[in-house]
Amino acid sequence: MRVALVVMPFAAVDRPNLAVGLLKAALRREGIDCEVKYLNLTFWRLLGSAAWATMAGRLPMTALGGEWAFSQAFYGERFSTWESYEREVLEDPLWGVVKADRGAIRAARAAAPGFLRLALESCDWGRYDLVGFTSTFEQTLASLGLARLIRRRYPHVLLAVGGANFEAGMGRPYVEGFDFLDFVSTGEADVSFPALCRNLRAVKAGESRRLEVPPGFLHRRNGSRPAGRGPMVRLDRLPTPDFDDYFRAARRASRGRAPRAGEPGRPWLMLEASRGCWWGAKSHCTFCGLNGSTMRFRAKDWRRVVAESDELLARYGAMPLQFTDNILSMAYFDDLLPFWASRPGEGEKFFEIKANLRRRQVELLHAAGVRDVQPGIESFCDDTLRLMQKGASAAQNVALLRWCAELGIKPAWNVLFGFPGEPAAAYERNLRIMSQIPHLRPPKSCALIRLDRFSPNFADWRGRGFTAIEPLPAYRHVYPFDEAQLVELAYFFRYRQPGLDEAVRRGYALERRRREWWARYESGSQGELAAKPHWQGGYVLVDRRFDRPRRARRLSPRALALLLACDGPAGRRQALARAGAMLDGGDRRGAGRELRRLVAEGAVAEIGSKLITLALLPAPEQLSERPPPGLSAARRA
Repeated sequence: MRVALVVMPFAAVDRPNLAVGLLKAALRREGIDCEVKYLNLTFWRLLGSAAWATMAGRLPMTALGGEWAFSQAFYGERFSTWESYEREVLEDPLWGVVKADRGAIRAARAAAPGFLRLALESCDWGRYDLVGFTSTFEQTLASLGLARLIRRRYPHVLLAVGGANFEAGMGRPYVEGFDFLDFVSTGEADVSFPALCRNLRAVKAGESRRLEVPPGFLHRRNGSRPAGRGPMVRLDRLPTPDFDDYFRAARRASRGRAPRAGEPGRPWLMLEASRGCWWGAKSHCTFCGLNGSTMRFRAKDWRRVVAESDELLARYGAMPLQFTDNILSMAYFDDLLPFWASRPGEGEKFFEIKANLRRRQVELLHAAGVRDVQPGIESFCDDTLRLMQKGASAAQNVALLRWCAELGIKPAWNVLFGFPGEPAAAYERNLRIMSQIPHLRPPKSCALIRLDRFSPNFADWRGRGFTAIEPLPAYRHVYPFDEAQLVELAYFFRYRQPGLDEAVRRGYALERRRREWWARYESGSQGELAAKPHWQGGYVLVDRRFDRPRRARRLSPRALALLLACDGPAGRRQALARAGAMLDGGDRRGAGRELRRLVAEGAVAEIGSKLITLALLPAPEQLSERPPPGLSAARRA
């Protein structure tokens, strides 16, 4: 029994694919020969790094640019041309693509047919009993294109597809619409796919006369009948992923090229510590379409995470670890993170985190080697955050961004707007806070919310204030299906809601601010806002934010104590009490007046009922080495 697993464009080229790495290792346990073909790397070389970076990283997914390019290779211009696609999709004012990025789509369309021929000829696919394709985001039409070519040349080879694009009911249109597909996995395949291969081997060896297809697959014999749900995967029983094929392919693909971020010469190692979302199980964020059928949170034992990380690093060399977890397990603050923090020279890591962490937890992340995080910030308006069911406050979001800046952690975050019922004041609040924190890392985007399948907004769109939904127009240019089939396979939907036009108008102001902020950040000219040691003793508040007059003033013990007291969100009385506990008796007078001054200067922000310091604060060791006179306990509350 021989199996090939294929990773097609537009999967990222700077990291191995975790899903196929796990499946290859699982098949090896079964004694089944498996190879992984990273054909996304081939297309990256063929297309060129600039066009690839646009296609794989910059284009909005709502335009389905990569899928359209390969749909043209699959169907030709029977139902979509460049002119109609550009007019109806790329020029859409909400979900389209800027003109500067459209050339990459045309380049991908031109390269797609030759790439598919090259992919077919690059390998004797007839050697395999089963060829499987993984598809998340924009890999489906490229996978279908190669699968059809393999079926035509090697009719005996069985073909399977799986991944997020076929989850739950989304898989049925593919069984009905593409008769060369034999199996479609509609959920987690860690157990079901090895079982399928094991059963195929038994049939091939004559040990069984009838193929038993495990739950979790749609297949030709049962057509569009429900696939059933495969067993819930127990993560600690999974093997360590096998990425050997990726690193061999990456070395070949990047030969002769200077390594750059986002390319195979500078890869990330992919692994997981958990699946599902513990917050979503309690309060599913209304816009989030992740974990459609697998919301239940499951985390590996922390010792297993350590062992697996060490094994991968020993096998493939030192490189950053990217954890695919949707949310970091809070239990890891008690065991995994302290263990990593106790080891000298711990390598760099990425995690998605919840935004309402405390400072000591963020400090522990840094000590454990976490240098990149994706916190679910999304807004600086408490009313909007409640509509999202985020379980965090705007003040907590600001605190997290500032702590990350102080500690050297890079947060990747966004601002979302356009929720039905979102107050007009939300845009003003967001813009006001964004204008106060240009010294912190800017958001990657300020965007109108999408309506994603599996999200609460999708599941109850009428109840949540949407008046109409339909698949985004790009789907009609990718698939020649009727509306019912498109509704079944689409993940992205467009919508109407009463405040949409006003949301778009107001949202443009946020995006303009973000672009200016990002340009300043990339050029290093965003300025600073920080409490810094003064050469004559004490501390000085330095304000060089790019869009306001530069100034600096010596901080009194009262002012410094108040900045420290508002290190985390605090009510006014709480902040004054915290500051008073740090000050000698005589310095407590006038604290209220000093606090009003700090707010007026923009060194402290008043967000709802909470105060939060915006200025970067001295590190604890700095305060210990240079204790300000008048502070009896120079510490953060």
